[in-house]
Amino acid sequence: MLIEGARLVAEALQAPGTIERLMVTGPFLAGEEWPRLAGPAGQQSLGPDAITAKQAEQLSQTRSPQGIFALLDWPLQAPGKSAVAPPLLVLDAIADPGNLGALLRTADWFGLPSVYVSADSADITNPKVVRSAMGAHFHLPHLLQGDLTSLPGQLAQLGVPILGAVLDGEPAAELAPLAEWALVLGSEAHGLSRFWLERLDRRLTVAGGGAAESLNVSVAAGILLHRLKDTAGQ
Repeated sequence: MLIEGARLVAEALQAPGTIERLMVTGPFLAGEEWPRLAGPAGQQSLGPDAITAKQAEQLSQTRSPQGIFALLDWPLQAPGKSAVAPPLLVLDAIADPGNLGALLRTADWFGLPSVYVSADSADITNPKVVRSAMGAHFHLPHLLQGDLTSLPGQLAQLGVPILGAVLDGEPAAELAPLAEWALVLGSEAHGLSRFWLERLDRRLTVAGGGAAESLNVSVAAGILLHRLKDTAGQ
């Protein structure tokens, strides 16, 4: 996985062994950002490889590259290969990379240990997902993507209720305290898939009073996760 920009590289440097190669332009080395990255990079024996401004433009996914890139050995985790650690955020067919990145960032903000992403969602290593997530990839202990068909059975064995965000469910504001849970969010265009709708224990809705058809999925996630974290503390 290739990442770019001082902020993302700084986040990746906090996870030793993640970065395989560091690439930097001359102007970046001479700028004010490099000194704060040089120490952590040196501790991991990551002497930066020099690249030209033209090479930076070819590598970059942005209009104005900062001039620093890192190639990562990203440890992709497949569902079913690790123990389920609730609470969980389950993302079902989130196709928009910006939305998926924002959802990962929101999960990181609320300190969730686990995010499971369906195989038909945007790739979690997509550059736009990585940029939108703002370093969440390096903070989420269990970030997995793949076939989620076995997950409901695992949650049932653990006694973890499956909650789904829908337009016609019970008001999330009235939710009773829950110690553990798995929250499933679907795409804005189609909502939750039939697979997940048939396996929900509770259906939750963020009540609104406006004319908009629905909330952006990452906004809905923030509201619901705030409520769920509140109930866990009651």
